[in-house]
Amino acid sequence: QRRKEAESLLQGYRMAAEEGNKSTENKRAPLMPYASFRTKYTEAMGDPDAVEDEDEGNDEEEEMDSNTEKEETEQPTKENRDIGKLNARSAQEDAAEKEQRNVGKLDMNKSSATPERSSPPKPPEAPPVIMSPPKAERSSSMNGAAAAATPDEKQLKVDIQSDKDKSGFLAPSTRDTPKRRSKKSPRKTKDVGSPARQPYPDQQEWRKFVQPDEGAEFPAAKGRYHLYASYACPGSHRALIVRALKGLQDTVSVSIVHPTWRLTRRGTPEEQRGWVFGQPHGDKFRNTAGRGGPFPSAYPGNLPDPVFGAYSVRDIYEKAGDTAGKYTVPFLWDLEKGTIVNNESSDIAYMLNSSFNEFAENASLDLYTEDDPDPQKLTDVIEWLSPLMIHGVYRCGFAKSQAAYNKAIRELTAAFDKADDVLQKQRYLTGNTLTDADIRLFVTLLRFDEVYAFYFRANTRLVMLTPTLLNFCREIYQMNGVAETCNMEQIKAHFYSSHAEWNKFSIIPKGLGFMRLLRKPHNRDSVFETIKEEKKIDLNQ
Repeated sequence: QRRKEAESLLQGYRMAAEEGNKSTENKRAPLMPYASFRTKYTEAMGDPDAVEDEDEGNDEEEEMDSNTEKEETEQPTKENRDIGKLNARSAQEDAAEKEQRNVGKLDMNKSSATPERSSPPKPPEAPPVIMSPPKAERSSSMNGAAAAATPDEKQLKVDIQSDKDKSGFLAPSTRDTPKRRSKKSPRKTKDVGSPARQPYPDQQEWRKFVQPDEGAEFPAAKGRYHLYASYACPGSHRALIVRALKGLQDTVSVSIVHPTWRLTRRGTPEEQRGWVFGQPHGDKFRNTAGRGGPFPSAYPGNLPDPVFGAYSVRDIYEKAGDTAGKYTVPFLWDLEKGTIVNNESSDIAYMLNSSFNEFAENASLDLYTEDDPDPQKLTDVIEWLSPLMIHGVYRCGFAKSQAAYNKAIRELTAAFDKADDVLQKQRYLTGNTLTDADIRLFVTLLRFDEVYAFYFRANTRLVMLTPTLLNFCREIYQMNGVAETCNMEQIKAHFYSSHAEWNKFSIIPKGLGFMRLLRKPHNRDSVFETIKEEKKIDLNQ
């Protein structure tokens, strides 16, 4: 946008100069030869191609780029002031020259000495900015998007926002022109499942908590809550894994939505793409552009909505009175009160870990370190894991310039290598205990080789060629109940068929057979027993 504003400013100046030379009454020279002005302005602005695109809706990248952005924005601001002064002086010179030529005449038309234009510059305060009109097809669409993006890009960016680790990862938005959150507005706090984080200013808050207390607004109870999720969405997958590890399958029921987005409110101003429910006896369909497939009306596990028989996730949000229009998954539904409790994946994972222990088969498992002697460990890991790796793959995929991509892939590669290095020395990311950070890493690594390396150009590393990370994935995958939550067919179906502007014919690559590698036995028990013995020997020496 800064580049567009600069070019519009230059265009306005050039038009004024050229028209001024053609005027029969105004014989003055241009304010400055256009070529010289362009050279001077480019030198002041810097190389426009070197300006990195901002990844809108990404809190972590905004923090990393804040200093750079300040430097970039200060230069055009100063240049605009200089141009305003030049234009102001030129207007005064014009008036003086005209006064001398027309002594004694009443000047009824002040614009006669100035060429007529549809959008004249308005010095000195703010030079005109001519914004390019949006393309016709760029209508409404990642909690995850740029207003100038296509609907699919905006919807997928909502996916990036959704987990923060941004939950509701791949859900669309109904807003025609999504508002960017100001850098001065409250940021979300560190994400370790804490309820203290703040929502975006324009986002309706579904952030209630199930608590084990009897007097709570949403008390923990067996069979009262229903989880809507997707095998494809990383935030949903994380919640499904915690539910499985805690042994809550009989306590919290679940519905798995169809992986391919379909249109809702077709043919109306409210039309958009989003999650729908499977229809086992329905007709096959193509992508939202009418190409590709045809895709089955339901994959294994995609059953109709058991609560309302709804067609889409959007229908359920609207039954709850939602006004934000971000129809994300996962979300937790209260069957008794008939409303959404929470649609933030971090919160849902935290509740499944901590609020239902009375009914859990594995109540002793605690994926958070709130009672650990060093509770800062988990927070420290999340601070580099989430922005650089979990969201790093999306920053690679959504980069709009080579410079932005180069930065994202460099940071992603460094985070990948850091995870590899840490897991060579200890069994899990925070030490010898499985935590939420390991689940976050696992859902990213599971999608890495088959989706991110191809679809998001995150191709500097592969998990299958990194023995330590592959061994780590095998251990998590082979834990009780986890394998049942890993459905690569639906993961690939979502990414490759839901975004027609990225994959016109929704061709789904065959892939590298990553899931077969996960079924092979891991040897992490013997590896870390050996490491323990070596450490004992070193201590004795």
